[in-house]
Amino acid sequence: MKKVCLIWVISFFILLSCSGHKGVKQDTALPEVPPKKEETPNPAGKRIVVFPFANLTDSAAALKESMPVLVGRLEEKGYEVVGEDALYDMLCRKRIRYTGYVPAGLAREIKDGFGVSFILTGAVVSFSAGKNPQVGLLSRLIDASDGAVVWADYASVTGDDFAGILETGKIRTVQDLVPEAVDRLLASFSTSRSRKDAAFRVAVLPFLNRSKFRNAGMISTYLLLVDMLKNSRFVPVEYGNVREVIVDRSIRSRGELDFEDMRALSRALNVEGIVVGTVERYSASDPPAVAVTVRLLDARNNRILWYNSHQLTGEDDIVVFDRGRIRTVDKVAYRAVSELVERMQEEVNGTMALNQ
Repeated sequence: MKKVCLIWVISFFILLSCSGHKGVKQDTALPEVPPKKEETPNPAGKRIVVFPFANLTDSAAALKESMPVLVGRLEEKGYEVVGEDALYDMLCRKRIRYTGYVPAGLAREIKDGFGVSFILTGAVVSFSAGKNPQVGLLSRLIDASDGAVVWADYASVTGDDFAGILETGKIRTVQDLVPEAVDRLLASFSTSRSRKDAAFRVAVLPFLNRSKFRNAGMISTYLLLVDMLKNSRFVPVEYGNVREVIVDRSIRSRGELDFEDMRALSRALNVEGIVVGTVERYSASDPPAVAVTVRLLDARNNRILWYNSHQLTGEDDIVVFDRGRIRTVDKVAYRAVSELVERMQEEVNGTMALNQ
């Protein structure tokens, strides 16, 4: 018993000596852990659904190579992109097979289902992994609440576009080219709705394709739609809404429209004008060449308001040492439809001035 007491006394003095001359410290609690910050979810305006793009190229790898880069760039800009699996589950449940456009009804369902304000859709219009790789993308941002298009743009690049003297800087793989195309496409990206005073509201119908190039009609339709959306004089209806009316009325002809269908489209879409067109030539040869005809119909007075055709090749604007050369057919097509839209605007300005 005495040995046990002796051991306890010795242990006490050892502890006392280890604690220092001022006694045993009292602040022996664990270091304070800073309170965990609550993660605040992105506001709805920063949460986006990326709708499946249309692949209008002959390459099966176009979407596989392009879409992850596009989503990644949006996330780098601070946007939260809804997961692909969740979106595809919804599309499968509703048996939705089309891609590249979004009708207003579906836009509202996506808004309610995922708590988003915007939907990004578009198309890959060129994609090649050849000696001179090329990538062409176009896209539209849709307000999920009403189906209106908020932003749209188009970008097309080739490996040769970056070549300097002795081909230094040339991009030789399509995988390295995709980020360049995406960066150019999203350079103007914005979720702000621009106000267009006294704008002309139009519906763009799918173009008739008389060329041998598959999908040339839809590519030209989308390119013209993008340019009109960027033009201050026009407010084009999202193609998904146009497509719904076309299907409901079983309108099968392209490049033309009868008076009855014209009136039906005007009432259903609340538009003043309807754009129809024909692609006569769409060649990816060297040099690339395009020939397209566009008509603007006065939807409320059953008449042709404006009509014009344009032919263009990739060599038309060469200045010296290949400066000004256009190397892809989609870029030639965009130049052609842009010039047609500019001419169309002059006619619309005159018409609106007379109406006022």
